Amino acid sequence: MKYWPTIALILTFFLPTPALAQEAGSQAASDRPLHPSRLASESDLVALIQLERLNYERRRGFPVGGHAWVDVLIRYKTDQPIDRLRIEETGLGPDRCYFPDVPLWQELPRYLVFLHRAGRGDFTGHRGGCMLDVLVTAEHRYAVRWPQNGLTLNDDELELVEALEFIGPGATIEGAELTSLRKEALMRDYAMEEAGGTALRYTRGIPLEIFREQIIGNQALTREGRQGVRKK
Repeated sequence: MKYWPTIALILTFFLPTPALAQEAGSQAASDRPLHPSRLASESDLVALIQLERLNYERRRGFPVGGHAWVDVLIRYKTDQPIDRLRIEETGLGPDRCYFPDVPLWQELPRYLVFLHRAGRGDFTGHRGGCMLDVLVTAEHRYAVRWPQNGLTLNDDELELVEALEFIGPGATIEGAELTSLRKEALMRDYAMEEAGGTALRYTRGIPLEIFREQIIGNQALTREGRQGVRKK
């Protein structure tokens, strides 16, 4: 169906937070996202970043090309020190790497990103998934939120998920315009709870240092561990 990429992209914008995009081709056909360790091993850069600003061209309200500028908070895999970078993207489809719009006057969200070099010093997202939501806990630790769309863990890894108290950007979503059925579904499917007023708060995740060590693994973050061929 020639309209499927557009439909799929639209659907992702109705989810609470960005989804980890599925890989094109056979990966999308199997409807199984790539494991974070494979994303890391196939990427040129893996880092914790904080969104700084966006400059996207839009059609009918959806991005079809442009750049995102981000600050690098923690470098996990890179061949040179980088403190700030530009992530470019073009085209329309569920495997494109576009960051969501957020109010620039508030604290901006953080993501664990999986990127390829794109020339001229720019990067672009891994086609099998380019970002995972990272939230801040009340103890001021970073944690990968669980669950989130496109992030699949095995049974042993699921045991690493724990109850956490999140604060700051991305910790809550506004539920004023949600139906009661939709709120119930979000609380059930995304392990959310009421957070006062009409807001809903995420409650579960994996501390980032544990996610890096036990789910991604050291081998995937070395240049020697890089495998596969980039898919454009």
